[in-house]
Amino acid sequence: MIATIVDWDALLQVIWVSLLAGVGVTGAYGFALFGTTRALESGRGGNAAGALAYAVVGVLGLAIVLGAIVFGIVILTGD
Repeated sequence: MIATIVDWDALLQVIWVSLLAGVGVTGAYGFALFGTTRALESGRGGNAAGALAYAVVGVLGLAIVLGAIVFGIVILTGD
């Protein structure tokens, strides 16, 4: 009876997409923080190349997080 009521394919898709999004966005935010703090430390230490590399990691992480936020808003508004 319940097997006909529940769409198991849709339910499994929601589960794996939400896990992927949760881990992915959290990881991207971690990279943004990591890159930013290491870039500041490397810059203070006089390592310009290291500071630039870490800054790129931080900016990419932040761009992914902001992209996920915009994507979520677009999906919620239905546009």
